[in-house]
Amino acid sequence: MSLYVYCLGDDLSGAAFEGLAGVGGARVRVLSLGVLSAVVSEAEEGATNVDAENLRAHNRVNAAALAHTTPLPCRFGTRAAPERLGEYVTSNETALASALARVRGCVEMSVKLLEKSEVGSRKSEVEGDAVGTAPSAAGAGTAFLLKKRRELLGEEGARRRAEEAAAWLASGVGELARETAARLSPSEAIFVRAAHLVERARVEEYRDRLRTLAAARPDLRLLTSGPWPPYSFSDIKQ
Repeated sequence: MSLYVYCLGDDLSGAAFEGLAGVGGARVRVLSLGVLSAVVSEAEEGATNVDAENLRAHNRVNAAALAHTTPLPCRFGTRAAPERLGEYVTSNETALASALARVRGCVEMSVKLLEKSEVGSRKSEVEGDAVGTAPSAAGAGTAFLLKKRRELLGEEGARRRAEEAAAWLASGVGELARETAARLSPSEAIFVRAAHLVERARVEEYRDRLRTLAAARPDLRLLTSGPWPPYSFSDIKQ
């Protein structure tokens, strides 16, 4: 038999998952593994289908855990035989306890930054004009080099804007984030993605801070979501 594993914790209660359907519609239960426990359901043979319903079920179970405690969430599709799961928890008990202490009493909040389109367009135009265009008499080699130079300056400008925006966000959130995990994607519409580990008691204060930050930067759109289980901070080796 194989188990589908949703999360690990040291304060998980089966009552939190009563009547809850897990991945594949399976019954969800809490499996005691000594000091720690795992939230699991029986897994069907073969790989777990990556579809909308299963993704929702995975998130639904972890959200139920988060409503009662802060778990260490597992990635979608995590499976293990019962004995292997027990061996893993036993051999990594100290590290898992430290990981739980790291996130205890916290939730993950997500922020995505986008440049407002009209501002981004104006910046691109300015950067293009600053480079200049090739004279009509220029050869193909010169035109190619100028084109590559424009592309390089555009990439550098996008990278600088992403770094500046990420630093501004981190500074603005400040002490409200116990930890931050940020990913920069300068060439994409959502050019900064940040996850913040926030104490439950300070979530509303955090949201107020983001509203203040958004008002101070009309050139940016801030998309926020959460609270979520601390996926970005769980450090579970799977």
